[in-house]
Amino acid sequence: MRIVASLCTLLAATAAQAADAYPAVSLGLDYSSGKYGSQTTTETWALPLSLKYRTDAWSVRVSTAWLRVRNAGNVTPDGDPLNTPGNASTTEGMGDITASLTYNLVDERGHWAGLDISGKIKFGTASTSKSLGTGKNDYTLQGELFKPMDKWMPFLSLGHKWKGDPDSIEYRNVWLGSIGTDYRIKPTLSFGGSFDWQQAVTSTSEPISEAMLYLNFRLNAASRLNLYAVGGFSHASPDWGSGLILSHRF
Repeated sequence: MRIVASLCTLLAATAAQAADAYPAVSLGLDYSSGKYGSQTTTETWALPLSLKYRTDAWSVRVSTAWLRVRNAGNVTPDGDPLNTPGNASTTEGMGDITASLTYNLVDERGHWAGLDISGKIKFGTASTSKSLGTGKNDYTLQGELFKPMDKWMPFLSLGHKWKGDPDSIEYRNVWLGSIGTDYRIKPTLSFGGSFDWQQAVTSTSEPISEAMLYLNFRLNAASRLNLYAVGGFSHASPDWGSGLILSHRF
């Protein structure tokens, strides 16, 4: 789900110049696989759902996902370590609910670059007995700088996350950041990617380090299809992942 959130952030930057008010819905399919520093592999299938409303300089987004996870219960689907190891099994259920509010502090159409400020709450609604979440809330404050350059849209983001501690384990509050770009091949097709990093959440885990590439197809004036692939560079990231997101504006 962290991968899907990163893609939504990057694509939001590329569409920042559209200031008209609109509601939108996104539905996707995501698969990831990795050991996340443990001895067993965690495989996750997700059906993410996101509802968004944008007006003027503000946008609000609420998202969740249905999850199917096979692991030993020692990590969440996002790779956060847990103290509940057991035998590998398959569990299903709804993931955490996340709500975010973004404000376009600097409009890129009248300045050298654009700047968005976002606040996000991950509510710990996913089942802890199934190891689908930590059961605790996380809070993130993030800034994103982006610069339209003809067909290119590079961006840079930096944020801080306050992690809620699950039972029997203490998480660190962490810094996180991303750098990426979008390139418009033609009005109906673009490609891009990002590199995402986050500090280690415990004293024994590693930082998150992963890269993503995507293709963005404009199906019509209101709908887009995004295909993406992800590769991890640390034990805290998935070894690989891929998926798609279909978005529609009303």
